[in-house]
Amino acid sequence: MKRDYIDFKESCSIMLPYPEIDIKEKNLYYAKLIKKCYCGIYSELTLINQYNYQYFLMEPHLKEIFKKISKVEKEHLDILGDIIIALGYEPSFAFEKKNKYFYWTSKYINTDASLKNMLINNINSERELIKEYRKITNIIENESIIAILNRIILDEELHIKIFNTIYKNEIK
Repeated sequence: MKRDYIDFKESCSIMLPYPEIDIKEKNLYYAKLIKKCYCGIYSELTLINQYNYQYFLMEPHLKEIFKKISKVEKEHLDILGDIIIALGYEPSFAFEKKNKYFYWTSKYINTDASLKNMLINNINSERELIKEYRKITNIIENESIIAILNRIILDEELHIKIFNTIYKNEIK
């Protein structure tokens, strides 16, 4: 018998407000750091699209959870886009690494159709994104951005918990 995931269907966010964006001066360096979480390999853009793809492959009792997690990731993407603009940069879907630009591509999405592999990959992707957020919070000195990124991390940690719960209940 499949477990009812009603608690997760209600919300895939910790339901705390996101701190206000309070950026007083432009900082392209900070914006470029954030772009990696915005549209990099392990990014909000990748996770939105990955979870949307997986939604179509899910059993009916899991579909709504993937849809809700994707919506939370979209909210994160919107917040990061607003931060990038406030820092004086454009919110294009390209990030810079070693003076080269990389444009987001659907190749970043894991298309494995096995639920077990999807869940393992999703947990790893969320962990990698959290690691990048923490790295940024240790570099930048804007308390507003740090508070926002720490708040986003809380949602990502909840997503890991949700995927672990699904794994425990669905994978034999």
